[in-house]
Amino acid sequence: MRVAHLSLADYRNYATAEVPFAAGPNLLVGRNGQGKTNLAEAIAYFATLRSHRVTGDAALIRAGQESAILRMRVEAAGRDVLLEAQINRDRPNRAQVNRNAVRPRELTRWFSTVLFAPEDLGIVRGDPSGRRRFLDDAVIARTPALSGTLSDYERVVRQRTSLLKSARSGARNSVEATLDVWDAQLVEHGSRIMLARRELLRGLEEPLRAGYETLVEQDHGPKLSLLETVASARERGSASRETSPSASFTPGRECFT
Repeated sequence: MRVAHLSLADYRNYATAEVPFAAGPNLLVGRNGQGKTNLAEAIAYFATLRSHRVTGDAALIRAGQESAILRMRVEAAGRDVLLEAQINRDRPNRAQVNRNAVRPRELTRWFSTVLFAPEDLGIVRGDPSGRRRFLDDAVIARTPALSGTLSDYERVVRQRTSLLKSARSGARNSVEATLDVWDAQLVEHGSRIMLARRELLRGLEEPLRAGYETLVEQDHGPKLSLLETVASARERGSASRETSPSASFTPGRECFT
């Protein structure tokens, strides 16, 4: 699979942009602030449906506009596929594959990429949330269908948190009647995410060992492991029913050794 052409309209600093790509390595050259990183960001958006630089989509839309259009033609297995994404400021985003309307999450089934940027140093130096995001992006690249599970988990967390807040305002009886439903969905989606992360780390163990040995010419036994907060809470017998809006995609912590 390779990117053959990228078209942008009202994306970041681009009113319009048409960028053809040749087979093999492509180098983008320009002065600081011209938008080179914006092009790489737009390409990666089709693989993850989010930016590696900002948390929301609104920043991707050019100032003063209501939407941004991204079109990318990819060549895969001898055929061309046209992927399109419309990022809207105040409406749900839209997507097309070969001019046929699809749910945005369907785009990740057609394209995967590996993006390395200076921000990726936060995987090691930053908070666990950055490592979870890195793992979830890798999980989606490996199994695109799990994009829906991650979205559903985030939705359940938001709605469940809203329900718990209403309990604090006095509507406790109605909350207790529906909380179990949200708990069940939280467990269902969260369990799938946890299992997918574990399977991903198992699949990365051999490439990690081989890559490390190539760099240092010794095998020091590098390992990847997950330190899951739900497991430690179960051991302590102190699991809480509370969640927070920032708890999206957080069934565990990660430990890299």
